Amino acid sequence: MNRCALVFAAAALAVAPGARAGATEYRFDPVHTQIFFSVSHLGYSQSTGRLHVKGGYLRFDPDDWPASAVEAVIDMTSLDMGDAAWNDKLRSHEFFATGKFPEARFVSRAVEQTGPKRGVVHGTLTLLGVSRPLDLAVTFNRAAADPFTLRYMIGFSATATLRRKDFGMTRYAAEIGDEVSIRIEAEGVRDRAAGAATGPDDHGVP
Repeated sequence: MNRCALVFAAAALAVAPGARAGATEYRFDPVHTQIFFSVSHLGYSQSTGRLHVKGGYLRFDPDDWPASAVEAVIDMTSLDMGDAAWNDKLRSHEFFATGKFPEARFVSRAVEQTGPKRGVVHGTLTLLGVSRPLDLAVTFNRAAADPFTLRYMIGFSATATLRRKDFGMTRYAAEIGDEVSIRIEAEGVRDRAAGAATGPDDHGVP
């Protein structure tokens, strides 16, 4: 069977009757899942960095958003501001204290649909050992077979806003700012065992 035929077969399976019945589980693709954050730097600009999701899963049913769920483990040591000195500063005890808290975790509590491809994920973010509510405004981009790997993939974009002080990060609030804007680009690979592989870590994050 040539490659074109394989792609056609994968696409046919993806839309076969019953293929979309109920919520489907996906494990995050760490290569194509990134978190971007920005915060005011003395009012001159919005300094921007990024983080990687190291694990987790999402469960999604396009016909029943409330049946969906997500859990993501964030690698705080992956923090990248594009400058080694800034990276070290933000990883230090003055900010993210990655030596003590190398991971953060987001767990959904409820998911609601607000439009044809839009919704809100109400969840809890645990950062620096502190858990606070956090809502993600999400856009469902697409779910389909990847034409190169033939794996069934799903993709979302999301935004959120949080305050540093809510997680005990109060240093340099006047200079750096308290409000942090977050943008997430996420892809998942269909995996029926994705949820079972996610559990509490060994760093005190529930």
